[in-house]
Amino acid sequence: MNNKFTIKTFIFENKEIRYKLNRGKRKRIYLHIENGELEVRVPSKIPEKEIERVVNEKARWIYNNLKKYPKKEEKNTEFIDGDIFKILGKNYRLSIKYDSKSSDFIERNDRLNKIEVHLKENYNNNKSFDREKEKNKVKNLISKYYSNLADEEISFSMEKLINITGFVPESFKIRNFKRAWGNCSSKRIISLNKELIKYSRNAIDYVCLHELCHLKQMNHSKKFWELVYSYMPNYKSAENELKEKNV
Repeated sequence: MNNKFTIKTFIFENKEIRYKLNRGKRKRIYLHIENGELEVRVPSKIPEKEIERVVNEKARWIYNNLKKYPKKEEKNTEFIDGDIFKILGKNYRLSIKYDSKSSDFIERNDRLNKIEVHLKENYNNNKSFDREKEKNKVKNLISKYYSNLADEEISFSMEKLINITGFVPESFKIRNFKRAWGNCSSKRIISLNKELIKYSRNAIDYVCLHELCHLKQMNHSKKFWELVYSYMPNYKSAENELKEKNV
């Protein structure tokens, strides 16, 4: 199959929405959204005006579904003393400490809402001080901490919702996604974004429930949303949190 891909845009509610146009051997137009990106799959010889007509007709559906995906992070974290990090929906301030311990480690102080990074080497007192070296050290420690915490806390929510609903996936994984919060494959394998650890327990529970409900309804039909609502009547508050916060 000789597919041709081009990047197109359209305007909806004063926002420019990009999509990938995929021409190929098919009989009708398909709209496909994955990881926050829209792909419009069309027959090879279909006129541009027909494509534009279909996209404009579906503009609100496209817009609403793209909003469900997390925004790309815009602010660069410096990984220096005083930086703010999100854990389970709360702000934690980074505090870098230097001590004589045998290794670098992290502690979370929930009472003071601090993430304390303990470094065995004080780069400030070192003649060969390297600010970037310290930043990379702190970055690696925090990244590992987030990964371990995500495995623990997201798994806790997932197992809790499995017990509540009785919906059992073939397996579930916690992994890096660029933009999607979660995914349920046709093989009943659920994948969850480790960035969820930055959001509230309610938001984490919602994404787990959302993907589990896809085991019964592999779509976003009225029946699907009724199923979600039956287990979480306030699910829209979690949806709004995931849409509005940029962490």
